[in-house]
Amino acid sequence: LILLDSLLQEGQKMNEIEEVREWLETVTGEKGLEWEITPQNIKYLQDLRAKNLQKEKLIQVTLAETEKLSHEYEGELKRLDKILKQLGIDSSLLSTTSASYLQVLADSCSLLEEDNIGRGLEVALSRALLQQANKAPSIATAKAKIEAVKIENLKLYSQLERLEEAVKLAKKEGDEDLELT
Repeated sequence: LILLDSLLQEGQKMNEIEEVREWLETVTGEKGLEWEITPQNIKYLQDLRAKNLQKEKLIQVTLAETEKLSHEYEGELKRLDKILKQLGIDSSLLSTTSASYLQVLADSCSLLEEDNIGRGLEVALSRALLQQANKAPSIATAKAKIEAVKIENLKLYSQLERLEEAVKLAKKEGDEDLELT
């Protein structure tokens, strides 16, 4: 039983050494690397291998995310070019200021969930303005309530300040009475 256990441990060590050796060969690109096989070296190289593999996975995730964002960016560029073509504008001739205005227009279309420039955008914008106008009275009421609360708070602070002064005066007079007695 001890012999079998010893053989299993030896086999496990050989597997660990083989994993490290294969990893070193893939990292360096060289076959048959020579290195001193000690428990410390094996442990160090195993830790290094684990960190390396973890960072490789992180890099793969980062690359995948970058590629996804790149595709989204290309899609947005195509959408902006489509809008420009509808307006009859060549995107290569735009100045940075014009491009900024165009970006605001495109963002407005996105917010209004409108892909068409022209009548559809006007209707969506009118709808948004109407909603804003309908909310104006409730916003005004809320602002008035907030102002009333502010005024009430100022009154309370003023009363509190006067009370604090009265307490200080009473304490001072009490201290003077104590000194006299």
